[in-house]
Amino acid sequence: MSSLKDHPDPLAELATYLGRETEHDGVDEVALNDIRRKLEVYCFDCPLHYDAEVARAHGYRTVVAPLAMTPLWGLPPYWTPGEPPPFAPGLQERNGTHHRIELPVPFSKGFNAASEWEAFEPLYPGDRLRISSRLSKIEPKTTRLGNGVFMTNENRISKQTGELVLISRGTSYRYDPSPDSLEITRATPVEQPPAAEQPAESSPLVDWSRQVHFGDVQVGDEAPAYHLWLNYQRIVMSVAADRMFGSIHHNREMARDGGLNDIIFNTRGYEMIFEITLRRWMGLDGRIRKMGPFRMVKNSHPGDTITGHAKVVGKELTDDQGLIEVEIGVDNPRGEAARGVATVSLPV
Repeated sequence: MSSLKDHPDPLAELATYLGRETEHDGVDEVALNDIRRKLEVYCFDCPLHYDAEVARAHGYRTVVAPLAMTPLWGLPPYWTPGEPPPFAPGLQERNGTHHRIELPVPFSKGFNAASEWEAFEPLYPGDRLRISSRLSKIEPKTTRLGNGVFMTNENRISKQTGELVLISRGTSYRYDPSPDSLEITRATPVEQPPAAEQPAESSPLVDWSRQVHFGDVQVGDEAPAYHLWLNYQRIVMSVAADRMFGSIHHNREMARDGGLNDIIFNTRGYEMIFEITLRRWMGLDGRIRKMGPFRMVKNSHPGDTITGHAKVVGKELTDDQGLIEVEIGVDNPRGEAARGVATVSLPV
């Protein structure tokens, strides 16, 4: 990305990139090791993601990747032989994006704010991805953090063999921290919520032989809550598993320089919490069809226990599947952290 700090009208320059489409291939193929490292962060024991025999028994070709991991294998390399090192004082950090277009950066700080995606084809070890991306929307806005702009990118992710895997939209917020927000942050100590006031982490043990069917579900039903405790190690492990190395996820000083109280849990992590919450409820034959839109409400920090939850708000029987609409959310000790909607299908 290139800086627009000295440009006379940075948003006007950014607007010239609206609708430009770029394509690239992901640098790595889908790998069992990557899947294992992701499961480790959440102590998630769904056999679809590590037991080929179980996966085949439930309609997959072999072990299948969690949907929330899809963008990982669409990433370009951070560096390739022959390039100059991207690490030097004054250089813009590469923090893990779908593309390496020289998209202007109109403000000094940023984070992901919202996301949505629709899933089509499962990902298996050995698959390789091709990504088509475009900047679809910019929305200038001043928030409590400072003056900035919301930027939405649309991504179409396919296998290099042609099958469509995922269509996603991600919105980030770029901003310059206001003096007031920085003063509040510097005056606010980093506090750890009392462990006694938080729920215990959910046991990874689930009866995966239990299957929910379309007829079993009624509007108003709620999925069992899923609890996950965060510390610095776990947040860093989450970022490393996603190869999204933005400093706000691992460097407290950089996070506080951006007006945040501490490092924050990453957006891909929230997507995984949603997926785990739904999978533990719907069983191995359920499929997540759509996730989102969902948006971030409050940041989650080390010391927080975050809770994923889902509630059935609608159901529809089509010719070949039973579709369930759910409201999804994640809470932390300070309240609602993320909220959105999802669509899953259940066997009829």
